[in-house]
Amino acid sequence: MTNISAGSTSYDGDDFVAASRAALVAALYAAGPNEPTLVEHWQTQHLAAAVYLRENPHHVTSRGSADSQATLNSVIEQLGNESSSRKAFYNLVRRIADGPEEPPAPARKSWLSRLRSAVTPRRQETESLLLHFFVHTEDIRRAQTRWAPRKLTDDYADALFEQLREHARKYYANAKTGYVLIRTNGERIVAKRGTAQTFVTGPAGELVLHALGRPDHALVLIDRP
Repeated sequence: MTNISAGSTSYDGDDFVAASRAALVAALYAAGPNEPTLVEHWQTQHLAAAVYLRENPHHVTSRGSADSQATLNSVIEQLGNESSSRKAFYNLVRRIADGPEEPPAPARKSWLSRLRSAVTPRRQETESLLLHFFVHTEDIRRAQTRWAPRKLTDDYADALFEQLREHARKYYANAKTGYVLIRTNGERIVAKRGTAQTFVTGPAGELVLHALGRPDHALVLIDRP
């Protein structure tokens, strides 16, 4: 059972991805369509479209190459624009709440393809959706005129921090200095080594926001070289 409120989120059980999905869905419902987000050029319906298409890439491949960023951006914009009415928007949000759809089966599928199909969605969920659901929830909340940080349970914050630890090097790969992320309880992640180090200190969720490209909206302390 997941309990979600505007100012705090409490979780029963260990499925933090499901809880994060519920929090994102709640934020989308609360905001409604045509509202700003922290993502440039995206209103809430475009963010919802991006989340939906991430989990259902067959809707992208039906219109072009899934590896083409231009195709993906075009499909996100189209689906977002189609979802600007309240009815269409809430229908899209309901589809996000329901989770990934079963993709259409190809005419022929090798045993290797079937194995990849079975493993990849769960791997993606455990490795990245937790962070992205959390960040997109804040993309909605923090774009509003009035907002306050959510109070996260210790277990949920721990899960965010451990996922950040696994992916931090990827997020800071192009940084011009070394980066060390310091959680307020003292835990550290060396995201990038370097002779000059930038230290970023804050709660787990704020460090996630900084790492995933929202440094101007993360409540962190930064000590630059």
